[in-house]
Formats: sequence, structure tokens, C-alpha cells
Amino acid sequence: MRKRLVAGTIVLVMAAAGCSGDPDQEDMATPGKTLPVYQGGPALVQVGTTGRGPALVDGLGRALYLFDRDGEGRSRCSGDCLEMWPPYLTDGPPKAGPGARRELLGSVGRAGGKEQVTYAGHPLYRYDKDMAPTDSAGHDVWDHGAEWYLVTAGGTRVPD
Repeated sequence: MRKRLVAGTIVLVMAAAGCSGDPDQEDMATPGKTLPVYQGGPALVQVGTTGRGPALVDGLGRALYLFDRDGEGRSRCSGDCLEMWPPYLTDGPPKAGPGARRELLGSVGRAGGKEQVTYAGHPLYRYDKDMAPTDSAGHDVWDHGAEWYLVTAGGTRVPD
């Protein structure tokens, strides 16, 4: 009986804390809550709803961006740029979710042996100021010498 009570208490505490085994199932609708960044296993790229309409999002529903200054398959965001625009990293080949095209997915090596997800040759990033899955505050932002844009399912920037 005592073991059952302890196990039940642990389950209740984890549920109250929002702990689940699946990071994609975490409660992301809490205002002011920073979204978790899952960095284990293959990254998921899918089409989701953003404040600017349909665009690429990660497995947690956060908008993904391209940087106009990047070259084909090469990131030019480094140093303090990465604080505001964290690269979308993957462990293994990225996976295409609903609406994304598998043949446009790839990755490019970063310093330290990490792999950054690419889509149609564009390295993908998140924006540190996006707090909820539908946020797209980084679209059409001039930062670090070029514009940042949401990405369409076809791999081009979302129009302004």
C-alpha cells in the first residue's frame, strides 16, 4: 500500500509540474512561459500556423527562420548572433512532418560537431523573443547585417 501511495504521489507531482516524457506535449500556452528547446534525436520540421500564416515550425510548434546573409548551405550567424537566433540543431537526419517536404531537408555542420537543420539549403533558426507556438516576431527583422524571414513549405521566404 505504501509503495502505491508513493508512486501515486510522484505521478501527481510530475503532472502538476508539467513534466511529461514527450517534450512535444508540454504545455506551451502559458503566457510568459519560455518554450522548451528539445535537443535530442532527429529534429522535426513541419508546417504550422504562425502570426503570418502557414510557415515552417519545429516539433514544438515554434517558428523557424532563414537568414538572408547565409550562403547556400552555410551559416553566417555566429557569436552574439546565436544568442538571439539559436540554430535549429539535429541529432541524425531531420524528419519531415505534416506539410514539409522531405527532399528539401538536410543539415550543415557547425563548430563543435553540431549539425544544423537546413531546408532548401537554408540553415534554420529559432528567434529568442518568440514565446508561444504562433509567435513570429522575428519575421522581416533586420539584425546582424541582414533580414530574417519565416520559411514557406517550398523553401522560400514568407512574403512581407
